[in-house]
Amino acid sequence: MSIIVRPATAADYPEVRRITREAYVHAGHFQADHPYMRVLEDVEHRAEHAQLWVAEAAGAVIAAVTLTFAGQPFSEIAADNELEFRMLAVDPAVQGGGVGRAVVSHVIDHARSLPGVGGVSLTSATFMERAHGLYRSLGFRRAPERDWYVPGEAVLLWVFRLEL
Repeated sequence: MSIIVRPATAADYPEVRRITREAYVHAGHFQADHPYMRVLEDVEHRAEHAQLWVAEAAGAVIAAVTLTFAGQPFSEIAADNELEFRMLAVDPAVQGGGVGRAVVSHVIDHARSLPGVGGVSLTSATFMERAHGLYRSLGFRRAPERDWYVPGEAVLLWVFRLEL
């Protein structure tokens, strides 16, 4: 499967919303009515305040990811010299086929092309074990000193970092 990763356009937003919702619910990360699902589904807000990219194959959007930097509205953990990615979602219909790996690899390549960026960081819930395997296989290492809890909840979020 040939995959193209590119900035999202407004025409992509409905598919990004569907893919994100289905990926997170299908994996059992959240119930459809969980408050965080509203954040994930507000694609327009995300695109306005961060970089929203999609992956497409055969003309169809099959994945999405959000990129941000320290101090920007969607940044949770990025240090000054890091690119942070969030909300990686792959359409459940194509999961397991290397799409997530292709998207994250593209993010890494993009980060390497940016002056002053020395690392890529991300946050992942402790229960997202499949994603952890992908990140580790691409060279990301846990940064436990940067782990944090979701405000108001007992949900621990792990930080992973790739040194470039």
